[in-house]
Amino acid sequence: MSEVVHYGAREGVRADGDTVSVHETHRDDTTGLRQAVYRVHGGRSKPRSPGTNRLETLFVVSGEGTLHRDGVEQPLRPELAVLVGGEQEYELSADDELVLASVSADHAPDVPCGRARASIDLAERVKQDAVSNREFQTLFDPESGCSGVTQFVGYIPPIRTPMHYHPYSEMIFVLSGAGQVEIAGAVSPIGPGSCFYLPAGVHHLVENLDPGDEFLRLLGVFVPAGSPSQAIPV
Repeated sequence: MSEVVHYGAREGVRADGDTVSVHETHRDDTTGLRQAVYRVHGGRSKPRSPGTNRLETLFVVSGEGTLHRDGVEQPLRPELAVLVGGEQEYELSADDELVLASVSADHAPDVPCGRARASIDLAERVKQDAVSNREFQTLFDPESGCSGVTQFVGYIPPIRTPMHYHPYSEMIFVLSGAGQVEIAGAVSPIGPGSCFYLPAGVHHLVENLDPGDEFLRLLGVFVPAGSPSQAIPV
């Protein structure tokens, strides 16, 4: 369940007449977390929705296109995050290839939320400090109207951090950089497009092995919602 895979190594599934290939990388039916990568290959897709009592976070990895829902066209560009809830339907379109990272989860109706936002640009979000000189930018969370998860982008400098664990379960998509991840004693190389799953309580560390001074950037989505800075040393 915690294996590291590149989404391109997962066979894409495309419904008849659809323009979207779905590469599912990880799923945990206990927490409700499911991670997949959508590749839109031109044209307009068939309608899709998270489903009853579900939500879906989308993050544009590369390419440009449009998300169509409720008669509104949302332009899509790299590093834009989108939230879709329940049985709300949407369609995707692109002239060239558009790649999006998707994580879906259950709604948490008892969690107080702020005003809902349909989309958030990463460039709008302030960087915050975490342990070992790491930084993060929060995208969707309860404050922005998302009850079930916290979505964020994390920045890991080329500094080795101690083994630790989190009180939440987390899906990860590597956006850029080079490094390795150790999960419960198993070490795997990671780079752009690598995906892995960290169940709550599992011991792990993510290390930036870039020979320069570049950050290893990770897109993370976790449940229950909280702060990405919660890390408990082993």
